[in-house]
This record gives sequence, C-alpha cells and structure tokens, in this order.
Amino acid sequence: MQIEQTNISPSLAQRLTSFKGINTPRHLKVTLALTMVSILSLGGVTGCSKDPVKLVSAQFVDNVDNGSGNFDRMLQICFSKPISSEYYHKVVLVTKENVKIAGGSLLRPLFSDPDNKCQLRNVYSYINKNSPLDARQLIKDYVVPGNVSQLLIQVYNEKPEGKERPIAEKLFKNL
Repeated sequence: MQIEQTNISPSLAQRLTSFKGINTPRHLKVTLALTMVSILSLGGVTGCSKDPVKLVSAQFVDNVDNGSGNFDRMLQICFSKPISSEYYHKVVLVTKENVKIAGGSLLRPLFSDPDNKCQLRNVYSYINKNSPLDARQLIKDYVVPGNVSQLLIQVYNEKPEGKERPIAEKLFKNL
C-alpha cells in the first residue's frame, strides 16, 4: 500500500488542533488532526492494486483424466508470468460445428506451483444456466484439440457486474 504525504499550512494545522471538549495533550490533537487530513486527502484508505496480466497462449488438453471422466476436457491458459492475485475470467468457445459454450470463474494463484505461468481449467465448469441442453455431452463430443474454431478469454480484476472492460483479452483461433 502506498501512502502519500500531505503538506498542510501551519494555520490549517492550528485550526485542526483547536478541538473543543477534548482534554488531551496538544501533540495528540496534532497527531489526530494530521491523521484525519491524510485519510481525507487520500479519499479514504486505498487498496493495493493488482499486477497487470497478459494472455500468451491457450490450448485444450484431453489427456489429464485418469479414468474418472470429470477431467477429460481441460483448458490450459498461459500468462506471460505467474499470476500473483485473484482474477475473474470469462471464456467463450465455439467449435467447428458451431457449438458455443460460455462461462467464467475465478483464477487464483497456484500456491503449490508458484512459478507456473499456466492455469488448467475444467471445461465442464463453464456449464451454467445459459448453456445449451446436454452441454456436458456436447463438450465431450466436440471440445477436443483441433476442433475449436474460436476461443475468447477475458480477464477482469473482479467479477464484472455490468459493462466493465477486461484488463486482458485475447481471441485464439483454430485450437
């Protein structure tokens, strides 16, 4: 967190320290007044900003599953460097047969592998109430490496509530 210093005139400091009804030593009044001015000048307490992200590559992986059937369709999203904060992402994929799947979820730092620039996401997790009927079977049949004509990935600082713009966006073709 970065805190900026605020320079105030001696006359303003004098006015701020002349609180009536406060029976405290003068230095505490000055400290309280300067603290209040600092907070007000900053517009409240400001939070730490997140690092910018850059999407580098994406690919579909179908050889992660060891027989359960729950992880046979994975999307690998790679960034220019490992992410260090939590982000929200949206994905829209269209297969060569015009099957469209769209959804989103959080991207979290990989604490077990902090140097990894890539995130593996289960494609089935993008199924939601707006997905086509039998979306799970459509993903199993059509979302395979070499059969996705377009993949749009958008990354946001927080889950978008309205028309927020993504902080990173990339369209991949022929995956």
